[in-house]
Amino acid sequence: MEAELQEEEISLLDLLLIAAGEIKLLILGPLVVGLLALGVGYTLPQSFTSQAILALPNPAQATTMLVSPIVLDPVIESLKLSKGQSIQLARVELANQIKATVGKDGLLRFDVNANTALEAQVLANAVIDSWLKSTIPSEQDRADLDQRLTHAKAALASVRRLQERLSAQGPADFGKPLSRGDAGAGIVIVADLQARYFGEVLSIPRTLRGLSRDVVKQPPTLPTQPVSPKKSLIAILATLG
Repeated sequence: MEAELQEEEISLLDLLLIAAGEIKLLILGPLVVGLLALGVGYTLPQSFTSQAILALPNPAQATTMLVSPIVLDPVIESLKLSKGQSIQLARVELANQIKATVGKDGLLRFDVNANTALEAQVLANAVIDSWLKSTIPSEQDRADLDQRLTHAKAALASVRRLQERLSAQGPADFGKPLSRGDAGAGIVIVADLQARYFGEVLSIPRTLRGLSRDVVKQPPTLPTQPVSPKKSLIAILATLG
């Protein structure tokens, strides 16, 4: 009986010793891993975000255009971002640094990440300028718009003359007598045509010029604090893992 008790005591002692060793491992192991992860976090490059806000007539379309080759390729060439790699790889890397979202207020939030604050701001301005330049119509589009503008100006002049005649003369002065209702409807139709052509005369020149820098309501900021990597979060997640 005493021998059995001694064996049980020895077994219990062995278990306690094993548990003590495991507890040390469970405590010291995560601490070591966390410290190593924290050290790795300090070796990772920092990232800064430059932010801008734009007011656009079609912000959803702009979010796609901002990361399109027609916008990114001139930026890559002007800032020499390819660094010996192909234009396709450089374009993918640059697109990954850009984030464009449309808020509930209809404004476009434009964020650009880079390793330094100044680099992020310069890159954001370069992308915006390249995109604004892409809104200028091509030669063929300009020719078509010029033709539309000429037609709209001529049509607007004709409609104005017709409106003046309707206002100055009576319904019977147009060859066939018109009822008061027909004359009123004619004046409404002429007014609608005038508004349409007048709108084209105003909008087509703006389209020919492309969008201006006035759409940038908040120019790209110069960030003062890095946004990543989050060293403490990396260490905590590594410790928990």
